[in-house]
Amino acid sequence: MNFKAISLAAVFALGVSAQAQAASIIEEYDFTGTAGNQAFTAATNTAANITGSNLVRGAGLTANSGSGSLNSTGFTGQATDFLSFGFSVADGFSVNLEQLFIGTRSSNTGPGTLGLFYNGDNFASSLFTFSQSGTSNLFSIVDLSALTGLTGSVEFRILQIGTNSANGGATTSSTGTFRVQDYVVSSIDNNLRFTGTVNAVASVPVPAAFWLFGSAVAGFAARKRKLG
Repeated sequence: MNFKAISLAAVFALGVSAQAQAASIIEEYDFTGTAGNQAFTAATNTAANITGSNLVRGAGLTANSGSGSLNSTGFTGQATDFLSFGFSVADGFSVNLEQLFIGTRSSNTGPGTLGLFYNGDNFASSLFTFSQSGTSNLFSIVDLSALTGLTGSVEFRILQIGTNSANGGATTSSTGTFRVQDYVVSSIDNNLRFTGTVNAVASVPVPAAFWLFGSAVAGFAARKRKLG
């Protein structure tokens, strides 16, 4: 048995531990008082070690008025027809997401089906589907608990899926609109927000007693070889 290897492994395991920093809100977007046609909506109330990204339109979309939202027109199936938002995680930290609370609304001829995508798979697959009906507000709680250990820049995009319009038509009009807005429940207005936890991995100083223990084990092993 290699006592030296065992002692070194034990010391290494004791010298590193994961520390969790709870944060119920990762970041928020507040649309209160916005005109809808603003160039972007800035992130607010970000957790420690998180830098929020602006919620912006892709180059294929055009700003459109719509109070209390970020409103867009020009959904024609281009790759640049998207809304982008997210955050960056500081070095040495990671994020485990839990939920996204979000409000959305289309005009009658705006996009009927949209998906939430993210850069972890290069926006290849939809994490959630927004099924817009007429001009009704849609308030969604999106389960993102499968997204753990996120580091660096994390970007989400909302893109149209298919061509159907919110009123059931086969084709979305280029003048149809889609807006992102606050999440409202029981008439209470809540900011669009991500929830989850921010986690840090930190080195923990190893007590001198463990170093002495490791040295003793190594010495024992050396004595055993000499006697053998």
